[in-house]
Amino acid sequence: MPVPEATVLCNNFNYHQHVHDHSGKTSCELGHAHMHPGVTGLPRPVNNSHDHILQGITTFDHGHTHSYYTITGPAIDLPGGMHTHYVYFETNEVDGHRHRVQGFVVPAAMG
Repeated sequence: MPVPEATVLCNNFNYHQHVHDHSGKTSCELGHAHMHPGVTGLPRPVNNSHDHILQGITTFDHGHTHSYYTITGPAIDLPGGMHTHYVYFETNEVDGHRHRVQGFVVPAAMG
C-alpha cells in the first residue's frame, strides 16, 4: 500500500530515507558498562526539523541487561549534506543502578 506523499515529504525531505546508528558504550556504574547496539526509528517531522525514537536493550553484562527509550534532539546540520542528533538517556534501573548515554548518533545524509 503506497504511503501518501504528505507523510513522506516535508520541506522536500523524504522522511523514509534514513535512520542513524546509535551504537556505543554506557557509563560505568558499579564497576561495569554495557554496549547499546542499535538503529534509530524512522524520522518524525517536528518544528521544521525532525527527531527519531531510540529504544532498545543493552548487552548482557554482569548478569543483566537494561532497556532504554528516548527521543533524539532535532537535526544538527553538518558539512556535505549530513546531519546528526544529540541524545541523552538513562537506562531503566536493574539491581539498584542505571547507566547513562550522552552524545550524538552517527551522521546520515539528508534523504
